[in-house]
Amino acid sequence: MRYQFVDEIVSLALDGTPGIEVAKRFDRGDDVFGGRQGPDRVPESMLLELMAMTGGQLIDRHLRGSRLPLLLEVPECHLDGAASAGDRLRAVATLRGLTPVTDGTSAAETDAEVYVGVAPIARARLMFVCVETPEMVAGANT
Repeated sequence: MRYQFVDEIVSLALDGTPGIEVAKRFDRGDDVFGGRQGPDRVPESMLLELMAMTGGQLIDRHLRGSRLPLLLEVPECHLDGAASAGDRLRAVATLRGLTPVTDGTSAAETDAEVYVGVAPIARARLMFVCVETPEMVAGANT
């Protein structure tokens, strides 16, 4: 399996309400299809991971790479449909808020949805902690 959850950034808006849309396709040969749901259905955990990666990509770009967004909590998640191997999935995330917590750390919240075509199949509210890594701090001091 390719551990790349975003194949393409379709759109990105950082003005006003920040938002991002990405595309992802899980190929039939990916090892995510070896689970209990069968050889052709995208597991719900992969839909959640896609929403988390989409939200993280949005936060990273909004913060201009100054902090690393790490998924902290999923306070709300609804899985309303299914995706099959080869489906082109669209994931959309919007930034609900960003709050400084301590020096170099902030908390962020996103809303995310996954679609097959125009049909919504998953949605979640996601919380992230955004931290400075030692590499980021060292780069800022040079």
